[in-house]
Amino acid sequence: MNKNLLILFISFLSSASFSQISITATQMPASGDTIRYSNASLTSVGDYTTTGINHIWDFSLLDTISQAIRKFEPALSTPYFYFGATGYGEKTADSVGVNPFLFKNIYSFYKKTATKFYVDGIGLTFSGFPIPNFYSDKDELYLFPLTYLNRDSSTFKFSTVSTGTIPAYSKQGYRITEADGWGTITTPYGTSQCLRVVTTQYSQDSIKGSISFSGFTIPLNLGFPNYTKSYQWLSLGEKIPYLEVSGTVTTGNFVLRNVKYRDNKRSFVGLEEESIDLALSVFPNPTNTEFNIIIPQNTSDVVAEITDLQGKLILTKSLNQNSQIVNQHQIDVSSIAKGTYFLNFSTSKSKQTLKISVQ
Repeated sequence: MNKNLLILFISFLSSASFSQISITATQMPASGDTIRYSNASLTSVGDYTTTGINHIWDFSLLDTISQAIRKFEPALSTPYFYFGATGYGEKTADSVGVNPFLFKNIYSFYKKTATKFYVDGIGLTFSGFPIPNFYSDKDELYLFPLTYLNRDSSTFKFSTVSTGTIPAYSKQGYRITEADGWGTITTPYGTSQCLRVVTTQYSQDSIKGSISFSGFTIPLNLGFPNYTKSYQWLSLGEKIPYLEVSGTVTTGNFVLRNVKYRDNKRSFVGLEEESIDLALSVFPNPTNTEFNIIIPQNTSDVVAEITDLQGKLILTKSLNQNSQIVNQHQIDVSSIAKGTYFLNFSTSKSKQTLKISVQ
């Protein structure tokens, strides 16, 4: 083989090894899958908007603050067997609301075919009774095969089952999913070929019905927009995005809310894996005044401790149930020196640790 042919052959192998990929239904999670991921600090993600052909995305400096597991359970092994033998659910929250409007064991249920992966419905338990809530117009998350320059638009419609004693929640809208780039991505988990996908949900949510309080009946008819956007890097064999950067869209502006990526189990000095979400949200992070902390409504006797990176206790506070619809608490850190700390949550049975920054 002469020199010119050798160069052409090597160039062909190089371009083939970095060719664009196609995402099919086999790349989506399936019933029984258990998949670990890590949450990263919002300030460590860098440039997530740039895209292109044979692009190289380097997110190797993501700062991991916690880990968790996505578990996809067969519907027949959950309280919501109504979703059938082909449905499978993912628990998304222990509870939402407050008595007498407290819902528990919140699940999202999925199904997939050769041509689509979609949300079939949501399971809620109210007063001990499991209630299945089906989408009347399914929310198609992906249509297959998904390749570079695909742009799909789909509608969805959902409403909770009316019990006569609680207001009904509904959402209706459309989703646009566009594959706007391909190439390779690097995170602390590794390097992989990927397809970059941007999905935007435009939804109008509403709450209708009435509530009774101290002998009075108050009618409800509330409506509000719910726009969200997610940048995703999809790869082969991982089942969930290699990296996902998501947030809300307000007056046309994207507000970053969450960064998570596919990962292995990690060991950190002073940082434990989440065994349960004792804190549903900690914001803003970083801050120079106070942290707002939201804990589940059915969780009590939570102790919050702030320690430095060497484990020295800086501050402690008890987070008990309150009477608000959102179980929110505040921790004042205005007197704490600037730096990175661990925020540790614990009960007699569970614990969770997050990394925080005081500026």
